[in-house]
Amino acid sequence: MKRLSLFLFFLVYICFVSCSSKVEYYNISSVEELESIFEEPHENIVVNLKPGIYELSPEVFIDSTCANCQEPDEQIIGTRGLTISGKNIIISGPNDRSAIIKTNAGYGLYIKNLDNGLIENLTITSTIRDTAQMASNAAIVVSESSVTIQHTTIKENLGDSLLISQHISGVMGICGRENSDIKIIENDILCNSWDGIALFREAKAEIIGNRIDGIDKSVKRAPQGGRGVAIGITWNAEAVIKRNYIARYWKGIGIFVNGSCIIENNIVEDMVTWGIALWDADKGSPYARIENNLLYDLGACGISITKSAEDTESGWLVGNIVAKSGQNERYDSPDYYCKQMSLAMEAVPENFIIKDNLFFDNRRANDDLQDFDLPEEMFLKKLNQRKDILYQNPYFVSSKFYERFFTSQ
Repeated sequence: MKRLSLFLFFLVYICFVSCSSKVEYYNISSVEELESIFEEPHENIVVNLKPGIYELSPEVFIDSTCANCQEPDEQIIGTRGLTISGKNIIISGPNDRSAIIKTNAGYGLYIKNLDNGLIENLTITSTIRDTAQMASNAAIVVSESSVTIQHTTIKENLGDSLLISQHISGVMGICGRENSDIKIIENDILCNSWDGIALFREAKAEIIGNRIDGIDKSVKRAPQGGRGVAIGITWNAEAVIKRNYIARYWKGIGIFVNGSCIIENNIVEDMVTWGIALWDADKGSPYARIENNLLYDLGACGISITKSAEDTESGWLVGNIVAKSGQNERYDSPDYYCKQMSLAMEAVPENFIIKDNLFFDNRRANDDLQDFDLPEEMFLKKLNQRKDILYQNPYFVSSKFYERFFTSQ
């Protein structure tokens, strides 16, 4: 993972050197300096933040588009903390992430019309919930931009309890929006009150090696972590999602409407409801390649497939492990989320490939539902054959699944 991070850094650095004749460097230690730099768009700058707390002063603005509305042209009134625009911009803190930005706004770091940006080694917190119900509030909001976000802690962006009780939705970690291309690499996205990462219309992202942990696993309309979907890809967004650790959220990884994803070697455990869901919402045709993922200790179904449309390539579900799903009887009715079983095939095209998945210790709502579970001896034998794949996820040895099935061997 360190090699990948260094490679990404040098790519950005090389572009700076080759694409510009002059790079300006700012070493700052106060929020006044930070805000003054970004009062207007910049090109070819490197901003280094010294350790300390940077309390942003929010401003009211009108968001001309709505990320998750049925009509995307709907205008939204919100607040923004720091607007970052321009070309070739690096914002970096110390390696220990001791530069702490308290955004105090609904759109915390609002990355808008930025070409080739890098955000790294920061801690971003204290993003609020705006009064507009459909505001896409997040610690980092990316629109019409290309940016890498790496080695950053995004935590405790919660919001006001009254607004959350009214809206249900809270504050996301990272929100990718219109025509954005984002690399989200090795971040800690912790205890935020809505989706960990959400992508909407025309957004693309590589989501690799992150820890996305709701911490609180809240099931209430309260400003607590773990609400929403850990990673949600909707409308026509696209993502490559690999080697992440996801825990203590309402829901795991969701591919909705016309979303398109490659989902490989992720760990999803300790979920309130389902682990992975492919859902067409009765109006779309999502695509997903779901391969070699580990899902463990889930309140509702393990994996749910709901796709009615027959496409040239509908996707596949290959080599995944699902254990201890369906643990909460509250979700036994399929009206909640899905049939209460390890693999809920609600609607599956004929050309959707399903093979080589392992199931063990999963609970079903009733005996009429299909039982995919292997006998324990056979499961453990096949599990042992997949050790090399499991260890490719850097979080595997710290997972609950590892503790149960590997520490006693």
